Amino acid sequence: MRFQIIEHGGESYVAAVRLRDEILWHPAGAATTDEDIAAESALIHVGGFASGKLCATCLLASEGGPVRMKRVAVASTFQDEGIGSAMLRFCEEHARAMGASEIYAHARESAVRFYEKTGYVIEGESFEEDGIPHVVVRKKL
Repeated sequence: MRFQIIEHGGESYVAAVRLRDEILWHPAGAATTDEDIAAESALIHVGGFASGKLCATCLLASEGGPVRMKRVAVASTFQDEGIGSAMLRFCEEHARAMGASEIYAHARESAVRFYEKTGYVIEGESFEEDGIPHVVVRKKL
């Protein structure tokens, strides 16, 4: 498994959008919009590759302090193999290199256990985002 920063608009980015749609949006009856794609041009795009094929992805947003992870997705055929945890470690190292002292995400309630296993702590109460219950999870770097 190899993780790297991928270019917005490139071939790997298109594959990442397809993966996010398949894992995150289609089950909720939604899809990535042109507006989403335009807004993502300012974000850092992470791709995880196995045998040259993109199988994991997420976005990083630098807000001048903590780094936010967004749209974390791992292909269903690669889930429960430690790839998501490895991608989080890659993102944490990248955030440290950017000078951040913490990283956080708005996690779907169904994914909270995954984040907790890798040292993230729930912060605050549950809230709805895109019609789905979420909580903030945060980790000091």
